[in-house]
Amino acid sequence: MATTIRITELWEPVSLKEDVLYRGDFSTLSIWLKRSGEDWYLASRTSDKETAPSPLRETKGSRIPKDLSFNRWVVGGEQSTVQLIPAMPDRPIVVRPSVPLRVPVDRDALFFTRIPVWIRVVAGSPQGITLCELPSLILSNTWFGEPTAGELCYALRTRAVRTLEEIETRAYAAICPITIRNLAPKELNFERLCLRVEHLSVYQGPDRLWTNDLEVRFQGEEQSSQITIGREAPGYAEGLVKVCEARQPAEKTLLRQSFSALRSLTGF
Repeated sequence: MATTIRITELWEPVSLKEDVLYRGDFSTLSIWLKRSGEDWYLASRTSDKETAPSPLRETKGSRIPKDLSFNRWVVGGEQSTVQLIPAMPDRPIVVRPSVPLRVPVDRDALFFTRIPVWIRVVAGSPQGITLCELPSLILSNTWFGEPTAGELCYALRTRAVRTLEEIETRAYAAICPITIRNLAPKELNFERLCLRVEHLSVYQGPDRLWTNDLEVRFQGEEQSSQITIGREAPGYAEGLVKVCEARQPAEKTLLRQSFSALRSLTGF
């Protein structure tokens, strides 16, 4: 029978025994980690199917693939603790509503979407050495914007939905609350929304990860949207603790192109 784990176990520091191999599983990603003297060794592998989440644990020979390829870091003999930190992806994310969305003038709509996190491997605690970052789920690339003035983003498989009840909890994905306000003189009709996730922090709750609240104000097709990022944990759950700062701290308000009614060049 499979052992049920608490989601918080995935992100707790682990004290590594010397010359013992550890393994952790996160969505489609598996990580193997070992420390030996001053050197740390790490291998990773992705699969086509999601697996049950499992924190870093000592592993036996039967679970070690023969063809693993390890990278090595010189960390120092004084470090023995590792922590895996859930971080936002390193590029903007393009999401779609569950159906094409129309927002009338002077109206707003609240959505929720699930963003797969990157796994940041940090040796030592609390001020550690970042060894690498690995995506818990491989996302496809997509282009957002005009062919000559857009940007490369990730395409998110999960659709934006209207209620939390529609989102299935995933240990390796953070829920992002998004409020869309239409301040333009005509109805907003869009198929895709670009989320600037590099400006979002990650918060840990007892059973889910969360990001800051995000408010996007649509001001017209020819104008950039006004994006406001919440400064604190979202108010949809209690006891949230910040576990990862935003990659790029931003001012309270940003101006960015955010909406699109056109499909990308990749067909997303």
